[in-house]
Amino acid sequence: MNFLSCFINVVTIVVLAVPGFFLRKSRLFPDGAATVLAVLLLYISQPFLMMASLFNKPFEVSMLINFMGVIVFAIVLQIAVYFLARLIYVGSKEEAARRACEATSYLGNVGFMGIPVMQMLFPDNSDLVLYTVVYNIAFNAMAWTLGVYAVTGEKKRINPLKIILNPPTIAVIIALPFFFCNVTVPEQVMTPISYLGDMTLPLSMIILGVRLADMRPISLVNDWKVYVASAIKLILSPLLSLGCLLLVNLFIPIDPYVIVALYVIAAMPSASSALNFAEMYGGDRETAAASTLMSTILCILTIPVLMMLCQFIV
Repeated sequence: MNFLSCFINVVTIVVLAVPGFFLRKSRLFPDGAATVLAVLLLYISQPFLMMASLFNKPFEVSMLINFMGVIVFAIVLQIAVYFLARLIYVGSKEEAARRACEATSYLGNVGFMGIPVMQMLFPDNSDLVLYTVVYNIAFNAMAWTLGVYAVTGEKKRINPLKIILNPPTIAVIIALPFFFCNVTVPEQVMTPISYLGDMTLPLSMIILGVRLADMRPISLVNDWKVYVASAIKLILSPLLSLGCLLLVNLFIPIDPYVIVALYVIAAMPSASSALNFAEMYGGDRETAAASTLMSTILCILTIPVLMMLCQFIV
């Protein structure tokens, strides 16, 4: 894939954070604005994006094998990267900060950024978007179990019901029967669903800008753990993903587009989930925010470089 075109696409996405940054710095956005916008993102725009990604897409029974493969690999990869991060951070004495970085090392921005990026980089292949939606099911399951534990270190904080009872997963459950049965959703229904879903990317970036404005600049650049977390998430995770997939492909044939989808998803920056869990359960909010923001900034360079390898896969 052409480096320059991919670079421009990623910059176009990240620059959407600028309005949020300046609105917060100018105090036009009040305290707590990010939290309010995050509610709109989680409960409205992302669920509708999930439904819009599944509605009116052609389904074939052969896809089920790929879907199951995506879910299994997504779970295995996230567990592997988490324990790899724990091994790398074993010498860190600041427990709360270490836990925040371990979580951001493996929790990727699959829903808010993954789907729009896939649509932008591969506009002619809707299957890649479907694989991203399926991956998001595994991501939510891991976020509400291993993610909560990673941030808090307390198993009692894990609520198994959250694996299913979260807005994006509920939206997928609602949309799947329509997808599997190839039911056509009328345009009059699809249009508002698409409009609401299309808010996801700009809204998530605006929230990122607001959080960046609230941070002390020094906290973003003076902590080695933040850089390591970004390196694990943006470089180690996708390369590990690609290496494992190509190795498995030697023995069990894998659809090349499944490989591309899983590789691209693994290259996404850290999700805001770790920050959300830190806010909910009393973790290190500042480190989680710094790690998430740093990986999002650095992905401007890492994603285009990594995407150049896609031409050798498909």
